[in-house]
Amino acid sequence: MSKRTEARVPCDIMLNKVQDGHKHIVRATNISLGGMRIQRLHEPLRLKSKRMRLELALSGDHEPIWVSADKVYESEDFVGLRFKHISHAHFVKLRSWLGAQQP
Repeated sequence: MSKRTEARVPCDIMLNKVQDGHKHIVRATNISLGGMRIQRLHEPLRLKSKRMRLELALSGDHEPIWVSADKVYESEDFVGLRFKHISHAHFVKLRSWLGAQQP
């Protein structure tokens, strides 16, 4: 298992997760430029694919960010994700939002 290279910021963001052709609403509990931890709300455990797409809206922004991610770990309640693909524009938007969250 690889170690994180980016510090994660605590958050409470509701987002859409598309995996195995199904859309689920999940909650992000922390996020960084490299990944996030999500909390399962109403979805089956152990979906087949480790790859998923995420659609999230950052507070103060009306246009959602789309990210492809891979599952790194999962428990009964949480899933750790590593971002695999994010457009440059969405990366810049996420980096700016994360910078604004720092005290």
